[in-house]
Amino acid sequence: MKIATTVLILCVAAMVSESQTLYVKRNNAYVREGPGSFYPFIVVLQSGAGIKELGVSGNWYKVEVQADKKGWIAANCLSDKRSGASMFQKLSSGWSSAGASQSALAAAIKGFAKKYSDAGAGDVDEVLSYSRKNFTADELVSFAKPLELSSSSNKGKLDFGDLDFKTPHYDPTMDEQAIGVGIAARLAARGIVRDTRLVKYVNMIAAALAQSSEVYNWDFTVFVLNDSTIDGFACPGGYIFLTLGAVKACSDESMLAAIIAHEMGHVIRRHGLQEMTNRAVDIKADSAFSELDENVGGSSKTEEDLESMARESYDIVVHKRLFAYEKEADEMSAVLCANAGYDPWGIVRMDQKVYALSKTESPDMFGADFTLQNDPAERYRLIKEFVDRNFSQDSPGARMKVRFESEIGEIHR
Repeated sequence: MKIATTVLILCVAAMVSESQTLYVKRNNAYVREGPGSFYPFIVVLQSGAGIKELGVSGNWYKVEVQADKKGWIAANCLSDKRSGASMFQKLSSGWSSAGASQSALAAAIKGFAKKYSDAGAGDVDEVLSYSRKNFTADELVSFAKPLELSSSSNKGKLDFGDLDFKTPHYDPTMDEQAIGVGIAARLAARGIVRDTRLVKYVNMIAAALAQSSEVYNWDFTVFVLNDSTIDGFACPGGYIFLTLGAVKACSDESMLAAIIAHEMGHVIRRHGLQEMTNRAVDIKADSAFSELDENVGGSSKTEEDLESMARESYDIVVHKRLFAYEKEADEMSAVLCANAGYDPWGIVRMDQKVYALSKTESPDMFGADFTLQNDPAERYRLIKEFVDRNFSQDSPGARMKVRFESEIGEIHR
């Protein structure tokens, strides 16, 4: 039987009473092991699927999709009325089994990532292994508690809807994750920091930022590259890379959170794929990825298109720094940080430091390819104006300097 490499989608046919039924309103809606985006997922549902509600915890619903399949799904994926496509939408061949799981998705993505990535199979495996976080729900609650209890007057002042962005015409599908894994594998091949304490720390910051925002159901994975320059990369699918130099350039946790939030902004806005909008619309994951089975040769036009998209996306992620994208990501960073309880001036202080360095040093990020489109002085001026205009200096939010110094103190030595 030919195995499609894309859609781990389960059409739910369980008959439940109307009063107990919720309906999925998004494609690729994840049912996870627990109420949080960092939990591994059990199955992926398609728009129109009906599921039985079992309980609620914050923004997450506990649901039953089959007698032996229970888990948690984000409230923003659900409706009390069925709309759009039928719950019996056509599936890609081979993926109608209740056995669809995170391990199956990993295998499917790995097959595509290996086809075009210059990195070795080990790098792809390592990227996928990092998706399973090394912290517990209780640890994240404890980590986020000081932020929740901070006396910030800036929480809730702005959300993403207040930002004047043009929405990209890109409908995310499983191909985004496959492309992202391949790009992440190439970046990881440069050498990543394997300190488990640091890995846990940066990933809990990302989780705390996400759970306080409209993208609380998105899963972000943060890597630290063993590189002394100050830089960061955002890959499709939620894979974020910071250089060790960027971590060391921070003076407190709010600055580190600002860098992570900036890269999250790139992911949320899909800056790595916007340049290929028309092609992304034309390529349908259901048909394209059914051709990416490892048993199938690389002759299909859709496969060629996807591999080309992946290579072009890599170039955008690591080379092109469009000023409009950087400005959007800076503003997203301020909003994400403020709503999580951090001081939103963290991104201002970080951009100020980058600007100061740009006048005295010439690392790669300030080379000829970047300065015209990503002027550090202008970025600093614009984000300072944005934050000064929209947020209050009275009880601005937490900087978490003591925790930051405790967590990365050994790295600074």
